Amino acid sequence: MKVLVTGSAGFVGQHVVRRLIDAGHDVRGFDIRPTPGTVSFVGDLTDVGDVNRAVRDVDAVAHIGAIGDVYQAAKDPVLAARVNVVGTANVVEAVLAAGARLVYASTWEVYGEPEYEPIDEDHPTRPDHPYNITKLAGESLVLAACRLRGLNGISLRLGTAYGPGLRPNSVFRIFIDRARRSEPITIQGDGSQGRQFTHVRDIADAFEKAIGSDATGQALNVVAPSMVSIKELAERVVERYPTQLVFGPPRPGDVPSALVSSQRAAQVLGWRTSVSFEEGLRELLDE
Repeated sequence: MKVLVTGSAGFVGQHVVRRLIDAGHDVRGFDIRPTPGTVSFVGDLTDVGDVNRAVRDVDAVAHIGAIGDVYQAAKDPVLAARVNVVGTANVVEAVLAAGARLVYASTWEVYGEPEYEPIDEDHPTRPDHPYNITKLAGESLVLAACRLRGLNGISLRLGTAYGPGLRPNSVFRIFIDRARRSEPITIQGDGSQGRQFTHVRDIADAFEKAIGSDATGQALNVVAPSMVSIKELAERVVERYPTQLVFGPPRPGDVPSALVSSQRAAQVLGWRTSVSFEEGLRELLDE
């Protein structure tokens, strides 16, 4: 199958490209910079012509390209809206014209404050940050096109991704890099806020399974089962690289802790995680 991966030069995108190639697909990349390891289109999601040229003649698109940095989205919500919403609309139109399948990268953060736990896909969505607001808007465009125009598409609400190649401003990289320099690690708030950190190889596996699936018109949670607090993450880093832990004020707009269920992804896609948090953290600490 010929598959285009948008955002292919990014952290998650590069792993998805490698997973799809390993599965035997003919993979093309699309990003604002060249993609290592595959033929790639250099272009902009907000440019209709760029998107149409990249999507033409493919069988499926893994749409990962976005303003995925929550700090950048907060600083420039206009850019986030243009890329994550308008850019997704361009991808939807191009995929419809090509008669291809679309797998969209959404986020667990679209749920907002939990009404019940574990959160399943029927839980209300109440995003309250430019990042998750624009990601839900993109997802809504995809699912509306499935419902109204026959798009063959699905959305994956991804857990907080980690693994090799993380961006420098991720909490893992910040904690590890500071500890290696024997500098204090600052925890925002009391550190009790938890995340279901999901290894990027497991996320890539979900995309490979979703591309080969015939499920359409729905969103699926793709989130690791175990919850890890920020304080626990810091403590594990300090076990390897001893340094001081200090506590600062809570970060404005931080997403509340919420236990999310991926049971439906297991049923629909046969997806389950294979990389434990202990294994994934050790891999980063050993880099």
